[in-house]
Amino acid sequence: MKKKEFCVLGIMSGTSIDGLDFSLIKTDGIKNIKIIKNKYYKFHKKIRDEISDLINFFCLEKKFFRNEKYYKTELNFLNFVVKKISFFLSELSDCEKKIDLVGFHGNTIIHNPKKNISIQLGDPKMLAKTINIPVVANFRNRDIENFGEGAPLVPIFHKAIFSKNGKNIIVINIGGISNFTFLMGKTELIASDIGPGNTLIDKFCMMRFNKYFDKNGLIASKGKVNYDLVNSWMKKKYFKKSLPRSFDAKNFNLTNFSQSKEISNHNFLRSLTFLSAKLISELQTRLKKKIDFWVFSGGGIHNLTLMDEIKNLIGSGNIFLSDELGYNSSFIESSAFGYISVRTLKKLPSAFPSTTGCKKRNICGEIFYP
Repeated sequence: MKKKEFCVLGIMSGTSIDGLDFSLIKTDGIKNIKIIKNKYYKFHKKIRDEISDLINFFCLEKKFFRNEKYYKTELNFLNFVVKKISFFLSELSDCEKKIDLVGFHGNTIIHNPKKNISIQLGDPKMLAKTINIPVVANFRNRDIENFGEGAPLVPIFHKAIFSKNGKNIIVINIGGISNFTFLMGKTELIASDIGPGNTLIDKFCMMRFNKYFDKNGLIASKGKVNYDLVNSWMKKKYFKKSLPRSFDAKNFNLTNFSQSKEISNHNFLRSLTFLSAKLISELQTRLKKKIDFWVFSGGGIHNLTLMDEIKNLIGSGNIFLSDELGYNSSFIESSAFGYISVRTLKKLPSAFPSTTGCKKRNICGEIFYP
């Protein structure tokens, strides 16, 4: 703890269940952040299907319990993580291999703050013992215990890398679930989940087109928006919830966004894409503040149809991708959990009433030593 800066590996697996993001960074957990190396490891089909099946299983259960199916999937997932850590380390120089800490956000299986639960797949105690490096995990639990939503947690990192004196900047992450951080100068921040980012698009692509996602938004580009349908979706109660709020991917089941026989698959996908864009654009009026700049990150920025819809709704003059500002959009969250891990080690808070709705700011994560 005498060190001012730490070399930390952040590992993130998102709601899209596509793979692992690795970010090796050097940081003091406050202002100093240096990105050393980013790497993406795609899940093979077996792992992806096992995790999806587990999530679907617990969607139908009223109570969470660790059964044989859970432990088997967790072991396979953890073995995959350990294997990829070994690959990652093998590509580093000798000085870069001196990692002080691993920030490990396993794949979310259940996130339901109303029931005081958020479960991420992956045993951090076993991981720490296997790789012989301290691991920080269970980032959301303490916030939920403090009556927060347990999400989003990345805003403190957004503040460190994007805030600017005298400017109101909104940072949008489009993952499976989209979320935002609103930075007012260098001091204040507001954050919340927004709604479906890629999750409905991905689910429909798999169901109707046998594709894991709509690459570049090409499939949706062949359709037309059904505005009446989108307007009916926008009336759903969870889109009217006050901020801050959080969502689980299971909140957006396709059965709640049913497709009538009159609407083609391409038109329906285009409408789902427009819905994600519309929910983001509504922040302009919902926040009731002037927005000087919009910064976008996450896998959704590669969906060109989605980004075109967003630009048409909010205007394109003040939009930036995080890549243009020096931070790879695909690795913001993995870098963030590395950064937050150092804050955990230093006993600095990472969740706040204005970002998660918690009663008091809190230190996120638990430390597991080898």
